Amino acid sequence: MIFCGIFDGHGPWGYFVAKTVSDSMPPYLLCNWQETVAQMVLDPDFDLDVDQKLNWFNIWKHSYLKTCAAIDRKLEQHRKIDAFYSGTTALSVVRQGERIIIANVGDSRAVLTTIW
Repeated sequence: MIFCGIFDGHGPWGYFVAKTVSDSMPPYLLCNWQETVAQMVLDPDFDLDVDQKLNWFNIWKHSYLKTCAAIDRKLEQHRKIDAFYSGTTALSVVRQGERIIIANVGDSRAVLTTIW
């Protein structure tokens, strides 16, 4: 599994927010992904083969949402940071075997292409 991310901070504390997110996102995301997979595998009604694409999408979506919420809570502990004026955009790419997952928060975007 490979993780790549770009974090563009803005505002007076943007550099700190971007650094915190870039340091926190990979380990939090991996941990949340592992927990999500473990929970789904333990569910007796879960069958990965039924709709494999949808299930993998939901696993990653749930993992990203949990990760972003955890990082938000971590940043809320810093009283000097006003989230209205300081923050970061986040663009991340995860490659897991043949799967590529692209996620973004804010106005950062990615375009996936190939050259033939």
